[in-house]
Amino acid sequence: MNEHTHPVAVARAPQARRAEAPPRSRSLGRAARRLRRRRRVAGLVRFAVFLLLIFVAVWAGVRVAHAGEDGRVYTGDSYEVQAGDDLWTIAASHYGDATDLRKAVYVIQEANDLDGAALQPGEELSLPYLEE
Repeated sequence: MNEHTHPVAVARAPQARRAEAPPRSRSLGRAARRLRRRRRVAGLVRFAVFLLLIFVAVWAGVRVAHAGEDGRVYTGDSYEVQAGDDLWTIAASHYGDATDLRKAVYVIQEANDLDGAALQPGEELSLPYLEE
């Protein structure tokens, strides 16, 4: 291009006019504020219900998660320790020979928080239900 030539002007398509929002009048202001307030309150109510549902779900989950920790919850029977009893004889008499006695002794120890201490006559033991 030399300095005497002018660039050709590019023809542009006419732009569509944007619809402008009508100016707000004072009479619509009160109605708009009421609508905004209702929406805000409805949003807060939905948020509160959401939080309540989350709280209930967490509470229920914690309850279910901790339900199996205490063997006494699943107590089948109670047994009063007699003189000369030990966990093996109690397990054999209560659960029978068809049950693995090692497992039965372990479950009795866990259900009653026994850590190897000797059994005392008159002591109440919880004998939980054993799943086969």
